[in-house]
Amino acid sequence: MFQKLTLAFCMACALTVGPSVTFAQDTTAHQDADKAGTEAKQAAKKAGSATKDAAKATAKGTKHVAKKTARGTKNVLKKGQAAVTPDSTSATCKDGTVQVAKTKTAACAQHGGVKE
Repeated sequence: MFQKLTLAFCMACALTVGPSVTFAQDTTAHQDADKAGTEAKQAAKKAGSATKDAAKATAKGTKHVAKKTARGTKNVLKKGQAAVTPDSTSATCKDGTVQVAKTKTAACAQHGGVKE
């Protein structure tokens, strides 16, 4: 009976503590270094790709804004020219009168031409 008690006690201790099995390392330091290098290379490629995509998006946005600014500048230029350049001009004609028309030649057409 003492043998049964000892055997039961040993089994209870073994089940309570659990197996203490240690496994050997599956890879070497060289393999770990190679794996880390490969993972770093893949991460760098992903970062480079993300940077490239961001640069393309920025360039596209900048191009759009530049075109819009150019259109706005042209419109302002046209309005500015219209404000500075009147639709008519005045000219002193050969007969001594001052006439107004779109061109000096047209202004003095009935007055002997433009006085020089």
